[in-house]
Amino acid sequence: MEKIAVVTDTGSNMSFQEAAQKGIHLLPLQITFGEKSYQDIEEISTQKIYHKLKNKEMPKTSMPVYSRIEECFLHLKENGYDTILGVPLTTGLSTTASTMESIARELGLRFVLIDCYSTCQIQKYVCLKAKELVDAQKSADEIVQILEPKIQNANSVILVKDLDHLKRGGRLTPVAARMASLLKIFPILQINRSTQGKIDVLSKVRTETKAYQYAMEQVIGQMKNLKTTKVFLIDTEYPAGLEQMEKALIQAGMPRENITREVISSVIAVHTGMGCTCIQFIEEV
Repeated sequence: MEKIAVVTDTGSNMSFQEAAQKGIHLLPLQITFGEKSYQDIEEISTQKIYHKLKNKEMPKTSMPVYSRIEECFLHLKENGYDTILGVPLTTGLSTTASTMESIARELGLRFVLIDCYSTCQIQKYVCLKAKELVDAQKSADEIVQILEPKIQNANSVILVKDLDHLKRGGRLTPVAARMASLLKIFPILQINRSTQGKIDVLSKVRTETKAYQYAMEQVIGQMKNLKTTKVFLIDTEYPAGLEQMEKALIQAGMPRENITREVISSVIAVHTGMGCTCIQFIEEV
Protein backbone atom coordinates (compact mmCIF):
# COMPACT_ATOMS: atom_id res chain seq x y z
CA MET A 1 0.00 0.00 0.00
CA GLU A 2 1.28 3.45 -0.91
CA LYS A 3 2.26 5.84 1.85
CA ILE A 4 0.80 9.24 0.97
CA ALA A 5 1.85 12.68 2.22
CA VAL A 6 -0.45 15.65 1.68
CA VAL A 7 1.45 18.84 0.81
CA THR A 8 0.02 22.34 0.35
CA ASP A 9 1.21 25.94 0.46
CA THR A 10 0.20 29.06 2.36
CA GLY A 11 -2.22 30.13 -0.36
CA SER A 12 -4.53 27.82 1.60
CA ASN A 13 -4.56 30.29 4.53
CA MET A 14 -3.51 27.40 6.77
CA SER A 15 -1.24 28.13 9.70
CA PHE A 16 1.84 26.03 10.38
CA GLN A 17 0.35 25.02 13.73
CA GLU A 18 -2.88 23.75 12.17
CA ALA A 19 -0.99 21.96 9.41
CA ALA A 20 1.17 20.16 11.98
CA GLN A 21 -1.89 19.18 14.00
CA LYS A 22 -3.61 17.77 10.91
CA GLY A 23 -0.51 15.97 9.62
CA ILE A 24 -0.30 18.16 6.52
CA HIS A 25 3.00 19.46 5.14
CA LEU A 26 2.89 23.22 4.53
CA LEU A 27 5.21 25.24 2.29
CA PRO A 28 5.43 29.05 2.58
CA LEU A 29 4.93 31.11 -0.56
CA GLN A 30 7.16 34.19 -0.91
CA ILE A 31 6.09 37.82 -0.68
CA THR A 32 8.55 40.51 -1.77
CA PHE A 33 8.50 44.22 -0.93
CA GLY A 34 11.24 45.99 -2.85
CA GLU A 35 14.44 44.04 -2.24
CA LYS A 36 13.18 42.20 0.83
CA SER A 37 11.52 38.79 0.51
CA TYR A 38 9.50 37.13 3.27
CA GLN A 39 8.35 33.57 3.82
CA ASP A 40 4.56 33.92 4.00
CA ILE A 41 3.07 33.46 7.50
CA GLU A 42 6.43 32.22 8.80
CA GLU A 43 8.25 35.59 8.59
CA ILE A 44 5.42 38.04 8.00
CA SER A 45 1.81 37.89 9.18
CA THR A 46 -1.29 38.49 7.11
CA GLN A 47 -2.08 41.56 9.22
CA LYS A 48 1.35 43.07 8.48
CA ILE A 49 0.74 42.49 4.79
CA TYR A 50 -2.60 44.27 5.12
CA HIS A 51 -0.87 47.19 6.87
CA LYS A 52 1.62 47.53 4.01
CA LEU A 53 -1.17 47.40 1.44
CA LYS A 54 -2.98 50.21 3.26
CA ASN A 55 0.21 52.25 2.93
CA LYS A 56 0.06 51.74 -0.86
CA GLU A 57 3.07 49.41 -0.93
CA MET A 58 2.96 47.09 -3.95
CA PRO A 59 4.53 43.68 -3.25
CA LYS A 60 5.10 40.71 -5.52
CA THR A 61 4.44 37.04 -4.82
CA SER A 62 6.25 33.91 -5.91
CA MET A 63 6.32 30.16 -5.34
CA PRO A 64 8.06 28.58 -2.34
CA VAL A 65 11.85 28.52 -2.38
CA TYR A 66 13.03 25.58 -4.50
CA SER A 67 15.31 24.24 -1.77
CA ARG A 68 12.44 24.37 0.72
CA ILE A 69 10.30 22.09 -1.46
CA GLU A 70 13.27 19.78 -2.08
CA GLU A 71 14.04 19.60 1.65
CA CYS A 72 10.40 18.78 2.45
CA PHE A 73 10.17 16.02 -0.17
CA LEU A 74 13.52 14.51 0.79
CA HIS A 75 12.39 14.38 4.43
CA LEU A 76 9.18 12.64 3.37
CA LYS A 77 11.10 10.09 1.31
CA GLU A 78 13.43 9.37 4.22
CA ASN A 79 10.35 8.72 6.36
CA GLY A 80 8.97 6.11 4.00
CA TYR A 81 6.54 8.14 1.91
CA ASP A 82 6.36 7.16 -1.75
CA THR A 83 3.51 9.38 -2.95
CA ILE A 84 3.06 13.15 -2.70
CA LEU A 85 -0.54 14.34 -2.94
CA GLY A 86 -0.11 18.01 -3.84
CA VAL A 87 -2.83 20.59 -3.20
CA PRO A 88 -1.03 23.84 -4.05
CA LEU A 89 -2.26 27.21 -5.19
CA THR A 90 -3.96 26.64 -8.55
CA THR A 91 -1.75 26.25 -11.61
CA GLY A 92 -3.60 29.20 -13.12
CA LEU A 93 -1.92 31.52 -10.61
CA SER A 94 1.33 29.78 -9.66
CA THR A 95 4.09 27.50 -10.95
CA THR A 96 4.33 25.75 -7.57
CA ALA A 97 2.65 22.57 -8.85
CA SER A 98 5.04 22.06 -11.77
CA THR A 99 8.06 22.63 -9.53
CA MET A 100 6.72 20.18 -6.95
CA GLU A 101 6.19 17.59 -9.67
CA SER A 102 9.72 18.08 -11.04
CA ILE A 103 11.36 17.71 -7.62
CA ALA A 104 9.26 14.63 -6.77
CA ARG A 105 10.29 12.99 -10.05
CA GLU A 106 13.98 13.69 -9.37
CA LEU A 107 13.64 12.03 -5.95
CA GLY A 108 11.79 9.01 -7.32
CA LEU A 109 8.50 9.93 -5.66
CA ARG A 110 5.09 9.70 -7.27
CA PHE A 111 3.41 13.10 -7.51
CA VAL A 112 -0.38 13.36 -7.76
CA LEU A 113 -1.76 16.87 -8.29
CA ILE A 114 -5.16 17.98 -7.10
CA ASP A 115 -5.70 21.34 -8.78
CA CYS A 116 -8.45 23.11 -6.85
CA TYR A 117 -8.64 25.80 -9.57
CA SER A 118 -8.80 28.30 -6.71
CA THR A 119 -7.03 29.28 -3.53
CA CYS A 120 -7.75 30.39 0.07
CA GLN A 121 -10.53 28.43 1.78
CA ILE A 122 -11.39 26.13 -1.13
CA GLN A 123 -7.74 25.11 -1.33
CA LYS A 124 -7.73 24.53 2.42
CA TYR A 125 -11.01 22.57 2.38
CA VAL A 126 -9.80 20.29 -0.44
CA CYS A 127 -6.51 19.78 1.38
CA LEU A 128 -8.18 18.85 4.68
CA LYS A 129 -10.56 16.44 2.94
CA ALA A 130 -7.65 14.87 1.05
CA LYS A 131 -5.90 14.18 4.37
CA GLU A 132 -9.09 12.69 5.85
CA LEU A 133 -9.32 10.34 2.86
CA VAL A 134 -5.66 9.38 3.22
CA ASP A 135 -6.34 8.55 6.86
CA ALA A 136 -9.33 6.46 5.70
CA GLN A 137 -6.88 4.33 3.66
CA LYS A 138 -8.03 5.61 0.27
CA SER A 139 -5.50 5.45 -2.57
CA ALA A 140 -4.28 8.63 -4.27
CA ASP A 141 -6.30 7.79 -7.38
CA GLU A 142 -9.44 7.19 -5.33
CA ILE A 143 -8.99 10.52 -3.56
CA VAL A 144 -8.73 12.34 -6.89
CA GLN A 145 -11.91 10.61 -8.10
CA ILE A 146 -13.78 11.68 -4.95
CA LEU A 147 -12.61 15.29 -4.89
CA GLU A 148 -12.57 16.27 -8.56
CA PRO A 149 -16.39 16.35 -9.02
CA LYS A 150 -16.65 18.68 -6.03
CA ILE A 151 -13.93 20.96 -7.45
CA GLN A 152 -15.67 20.93 -10.83
CA ASN A 153 -18.76 22.61 -9.34
CA ALA A 154 -16.97 24.97 -6.94
CA ASN A 155 -16.57 28.69 -7.52
CA SER A 156 -15.06 31.83 -6.02
CA VAL A 157 -16.67 35.18 -6.82
CA ILE A 158 -14.63 38.26 -5.92
CA LEU A 159 -15.77 41.86 -5.52
CA VAL A 160 -12.89 44.32 -5.76
CA LYS A 161 -13.27 47.74 -4.17
CA ASP A 162 -9.79 49.25 -4.58
CA LEU A 163 -9.44 49.99 -8.31
CA ASP A 164 -6.31 52.05 -7.64
CA HIS A 165 -4.63 48.92 -6.28
CA LEU A 166 -5.48 47.01 -9.46
CA LYS A 167 -4.03 49.92 -11.42
CA ARG A 168 -0.79 49.98 -9.40
CA GLY A 169 -0.44 46.23 -9.87
CA GLY A 170 -0.83 46.52 -13.63
CA ARG A 171 -4.05 44.51 -13.70
CA LEU A 172 -6.09 47.55 -14.74
CA THR A 173 -4.87 50.36 -17.00
CA PRO A 174 -4.92 53.92 -15.59
CA VAL A 175 -7.53 54.94 -18.16
CA ALA A 176 -9.76 51.96 -17.35
CA ALA A 177 -9.41 52.61 -13.62
CA ARG A 178 -10.31 56.28 -14.04
CA MET A 179 -13.34 55.49 -16.19
CA ALA A 180 -14.50 52.80 -13.77
CA SER A 181 -14.28 55.25 -10.87
CA LEU A 182 -16.16 57.98 -12.76
CA LEU A 183 -18.93 55.62 -13.82
CA LYS A 184 -19.00 53.89 -10.42
CA ILE A 185 -18.33 50.54 -12.06
CA PHE A 186 -17.81 47.69 -9.64
CA PRO A 187 -15.94 44.74 -11.21
CA ILE A 188 -17.06 41.23 -10.26
CA LEU A 189 -14.41 38.56 -10.80
CA GLN A 190 -14.41 34.78 -10.56
CA ILE A 191 -11.93 31.91 -10.43
CA ASN A 192 -12.92 28.29 -10.98
CA ARG A 193 -12.50 25.23 -13.22
CA SER A 194 -14.02 26.98 -16.23
CA THR A 195 -11.48 29.82 -15.98
CA GLN A 196 -8.67 27.26 -15.58
CA GLY A 197 -7.72 28.75 -12.24
CA LYS A 198 -7.20 32.23 -13.64
CA ILE A 199 -9.03 35.29 -12.31
CA ASP A 200 -11.55 36.33 -14.95
CA VAL A 201 -14.23 39.01 -15.19
CA LEU A 202 -17.73 37.71 -14.43
CA SER A 203 -19.44 41.08 -14.87
CA LYS A 204 -19.06 44.85 -14.47
CA VAL A 205 -21.96 46.39 -12.56
CA ARG A 206 -22.85 49.99 -11.81
CA THR A 207 -22.78 50.70 -8.05
CA GLU A 208 -21.66 48.51 -5.20
CA THR A 209 -25.21 47.65 -4.10
CA LYS A 210 -26.09 46.22 -7.50
CA ALA A 211 -22.78 44.38 -7.63
CA TYR A 212 -23.51 42.51 -4.40
CA GLN A 213 -27.06 41.73 -5.54
CA TYR A 214 -25.80 40.37 -8.86
CA ALA A 215 -22.97 38.36 -7.28
CA MET A 216 -25.26 36.68 -4.75
CA GLU A 217 -27.91 35.88 -7.37
CA GLN A 218 -25.19 34.21 -9.45
CA VAL A 219 -23.64 32.09 -6.72
CA ILE A 220 -26.92 31.01 -5.13
CA GLY A 221 -28.16 30.00 -8.57
CA GLN A 222 -25.00 27.95 -9.15
CA MET A 223 -25.27 25.96 -5.92
CA LYS A 224 -26.87 22.54 -6.47
CA ASN A 225 -28.11 22.16 -2.90
CA LEU A 226 -27.90 24.88 -0.25
CA LYS A 227 -28.10 22.27 2.53
CA THR A 228 -25.01 20.35 1.36
CA THR A 229 -22.78 23.22 0.24
CA LYS A 230 -19.94 24.72 2.26
CA VAL A 231 -19.61 28.50 1.91
CA PHE A 232 -16.61 30.61 2.88
CA LEU A 233 -16.98 34.37 3.13
CA ILE A 234 -13.57 36.03 3.11
CA ASP A 235 -12.41 39.64 3.01
CA THR A 236 -9.58 42.11 3.38
CA GLU A 237 -11.10 44.18 6.18
CA TYR A 238 -14.53 44.84 4.68
CA PRO A 239 -16.96 43.06 7.05
CA ALA A 240 -19.91 45.12 5.80
CA GLY A 241 -19.61 43.34 2.46
CA LEU A 242 -19.56 39.92 4.12
CA GLU A 243 -22.64 40.81 6.14
CA GLN A 244 -24.53 41.52 2.90
CA MET A 245 -23.43 38.17 1.52
CA GLU A 246 -24.36 36.26 4.66
CA LYS A 247 -27.77 37.91 4.84
CA ALA A 248 -28.53 36.92 1.23
CA LEU A 249 -27.48 33.32 1.89
CA ILE A 250 -29.62 32.99 5.02
CA GLN A 251 -32.63 34.49 3.22
CA ALA A 252 -32.14 31.94 0.43
CA GLY A 253 -32.36 29.12 2.97
CA MET A 254 -28.75 28.20 3.62
CA PRO A 255 -28.11 26.81 7.14
CA ARG A 256 -25.98 29.24 9.13
CA GLU A 257 -23.65 26.43 10.18
CA ASN A 258 -22.66 25.93 6.52
CA ILE A 259 -21.15 29.43 6.43
CA THR A 260 -17.62 30.26 7.62
CA ARG A 261 -16.05 33.72 7.71
CA GLU A 262 -12.31 34.19 7.32
CA VAL A 263 -9.74 36.68 6.02
CA ILE A 264 -8.26 36.56 2.52
CA SER A 265 -4.81 34.96 2.54
CA SER A 266 -1.94 37.42 2.24
CA VAL A 267 -0.69 36.17 -1.15
CA ILE A 268 -4.13 36.76 -2.66
CA ALA A 269 -4.67 40.07 -0.85
CA VAL A 270 -1.52 41.30 -2.60
CA HIS A 271 -3.42 41.05 -5.89
CA THR A 272 -6.90 42.18 -4.77
CA GLY A 273 -6.02 45.03 -2.41
CA MET A 274 -7.98 46.09 0.65
CA GLY A 275 -11.76 46.33 0.91
CA CYS A 276 -12.15 43.18 -1.16
CA THR A 277 -14.74 40.49 -0.46
CA CYS A 278 -15.09 37.00 -1.86
CA ILE A 279 -17.62 34.20 -1.59
CA GLN A 280 -16.28 30.70 -2.14
CA PHE A 281 -18.45 27.60 -2.25
CA ILE A 282 -17.95 23.87 -2.71
CA GLU A 283 -20.17 20.84 -2.29
CA GLU A 284 -19.51 18.96 0.93
CA VAL A 285 -17.33 15.86 0.65
